[in-house]
Amino acid sequence: MARTFVDAGHRCDSARVLWVAVLHISDRTAQKLRSKHDIEPDDVRDAVVCRPRLFYVEDIHPERGHRMIVSARIREVPSYVVLYPDDGDPFGDVWHLGSAYPLTG
Repeated sequence: MARTFVDAGHRCDSARVLWVAVLHISDRTAQKLRSKHDIEPDDVRDAVVCRPRLFYVEDIHPERGHRMIVSARIREVPSYVVLYPDDGDPFGDVWHLGSAYPLTG
C-alpha cells in the first residue's frame, strides 16, 4: 500500500506499510532516548510493536546501512522512528531501534 510520506519537508509518494512483531532496544539507545528526547523505550515499543498501518520509507545510510524511517505517534506526538532489520529474522518482522525523533515545533 503506497501513501504520501513527508520527511523533513520533502514529499515521498512511495511509503509502504511495515509490521513490527519484535523491537530490540539496546541499553545505549534507551539511554539516548531518555537523555536527548525525553522518551522512554516502552513508549516507542507501544507506538510501533503490533501496530497496523505503520508507514515507512526505506533509506540507505552510507555508514549505518539499510534502515526504515517510520511515521509513528509516541505519546500522541507525531514522530519518526528509525528501525534496522534483524539480519537473522527469516520473516522480516524483527527490528532494532536506531532512534526516535519527536516532530515538535
